[in-house]
Amino acid sequence: MAMIVPRVVEPDQESELLQIEWADGHASRIPFLTLRDCCPCAKCRDDRDNKRTQFRMVLTTKLLKWARLGNYALSFEWGDSHSDGIFTYAYLRGLCPCGECEPTS
Repeated sequence: MAMIVPRVVEPDQESELLQIEWADGHASRIPFLTLRDCCPCAKCRDDRDNKRTQFRMVLTTKLLKWARLGNYALSFEWGDSHSDGIFTYAYLRGLCPCGECEPTS
């Protein structure tokens, strides 16, 4: 199966949603909080695996910057200085809350 890539990526600061239009025509609206709660970096994964509560503040979901990483992922920089997560396109697609997309690990 071919990898599905985002055609358009638009963060909406007001609604705190990452809007993605995928090459196959699907549209995802992923809440910023979901992105932070599901950050795939080693520290966040370890916190989740060990059921440690992550510290939250207003800046936790303030998206400062985002970038494409090659042809396979996006990265995000948050207001609380967190920027370690590399979100592959497959992982992002799995975070889509539509109910049709399959979560990936």
